[in-house]
Amino acid sequence: MKAHPSLTRQHVLAKGPDAIALMIASEFGRAANRSRHRENVLSCYRRARELMGILETISLPADVSQQLKPWYQKATEQELLTEERLHPDWVQKFCLAAAAEFNRAATTLP
Repeated sequence: MKAHPSLTRQHVLAKGPDAIALMIASEFGRAANRSRHRENVLSCYRRARELMGILETISLPADVSQQLKPWYQKATEQELLTEERLHPDWVQKFCLAAAAEFNRAATTLP
């Protein structure tokens, strides 16, 4: 994994979907807390998106998939990496909401 050099895809998959959702929430939470540090935000986005890519390969309950679908649309590179969306206030608001949503999903996953 490029953004997580110490982890392998198999290692992450073995943790299960709930743990992966929590890892994604953690990355978005980290980005929110470091919203004034652009390079940190970009690193957190890379890690979160990489984990999201793994999570989307797992068969999830339909309600969780529907809950997370808008976040997958909002977290594309094209959406996240525009200059206005790297503004600290926007990053903090967006990332706190994303972290909350992935935390909520983790509580309903096996």
